[in-house]
Amino acid sequence: MMNSIIDAMLRYNRTVLVLLVALIGVGIYSWTILPKEAFPNVTFPSIYVSVYQNGISPEDAEDELIKPLETELSGVDGLKTMTSTASQGYANIVLEFEAGFDDEKAEDDIRLAVDRAKPKLPQDAEEPVVTPINLAEQPILVYGLTGPVPEATLVDFAKDLQRDLEGIPGVLEVALGGDRERVIEVIINPTTLENYYLDLNQIASAITNANLLVVTGTTEASSGAFDIELPGQLQGIKSLEDLPVVVDGNSIIRFSDIAEVRDTFKDANNYARVNGQPSVSISVSKRTGTNTLDIAGQVKAVIAAATAGTDVVAEDISEEGTRAGEWTKKGKEAN
Repeated sequence: MMNSIIDAMLRYNRTVLVLLVALIGVGIYSWTILPKEAFPNVTFPSIYVSVYQNGISPEDAEDELIKPLETELSGVDGLKTMTSTASQGYANIVLEFEAGFDDEKAEDDIRLAVDRAKPKLPQDAEEPVVTPINLAEQPILVYGLTGPVPEATLVDFAKDLQRDLEGIPGVLEVALGGDRERVIEVIINPTTLENYYLDLNQIASAITNANLLVVTGTTEASSGAFDIELPGQLQGIKSLEDLPVVVDGNSIIRFSDIAEVRDTFKDANNYARVNGQPSVSISVSKRTGTNTLDIAGQVKAVIAAATAGTDVVAEDISEEGTRAGEWTKKGKEAN
């Protein structure tokens, strides 16, 4: 039998060569069109709910964050187990479902349960986050940005780069870690307030009123009528320092008379490190079904172009960042 097959292949060698070339061509074509995935697109029967509250203790997090959520989440259909964790400033609940569960319905049910629990949570707690566990949405690349530049410059650079990366077709999400929100900090000495016969409510009202949009009128066009709005007075530190707090005849008390105004950042609640140095991390996730190699190549090209000729250094830390998952988790530090 084997000899017959070999004899036939030798007799029709041209046909065999054509078939071989065709098979190789089909294989190469299939390789180019098949999506390349770093992780399999597997739906895990688990969804987790996380909520942050700055400064809350683990004991209080259990009572004020976890218990109200558990009460509502316990009624979700198909729930197998529910595991809760409370830590400093953070609470997390992992919900595991029976195999074959409807992941979309389960996620909708969980979001409804979380909405019912929101009124019972502390007012200063952050919005609860519902996250399905999906390996396909794990970051394909994690970069750490460092350099001999001020923190504000590094954060602004990272946000500009984030917008550029989000414009790449096939990119699902670009998350930053280690960045801090810029704030204007007003430091007031209580003794100074007493000397000017002021209270904190007056100070807060002056700042709030100065930041309000003012509607000065309307304009009409063929597509309808539109309000004309003027922005608030506050455009930076100088405008806040010059802002009047009290006007009494020719006497004006300004913020510069009673307070020290600083351009600073909120206290850090997430951290990023590259070789032990403070940095801002960028985690890039792609859309399911897109080519991992193609998206990664485009991301690297955008980052290389953005950092060229600057003092900012971008280091690929994908293996460590993806494994530890600490670059975008609050309250953690990746080294």
